[in-house]
Amino acid sequence: MLSEEMLYERTKEALRCARLLELDTSKQFIRTCLSACVADKRIHINNIGEVLSHSIAYPSKLLAGAYESSELHRSITPVLEKLSQ
Repeated sequence: MLSEEMLYERTKEALRCARLLELDTSKQFIRTCLSACVADKRIHINNIGEVLSHSIAYPSKLLAGAYESSELHRSITPVLEKLSQ
């Protein structure tokens, strides 16, 4: 989980990049991509703009990456593995 300060800084950077890319942040798809960029801790804050620009064309990779790094995924995976045996 991101600290409140880190969440704020990453969100601010994502919105700055969205403005530079002239993205319509009122659209749900764009907001989802922004949220995924902020949530995926594997994306360095300096790379959020680059990842955001690529995510518009290839959103599934970004969204899967953000989900894979989430606490929900980490809690579900062991249960899936146990029940799959």
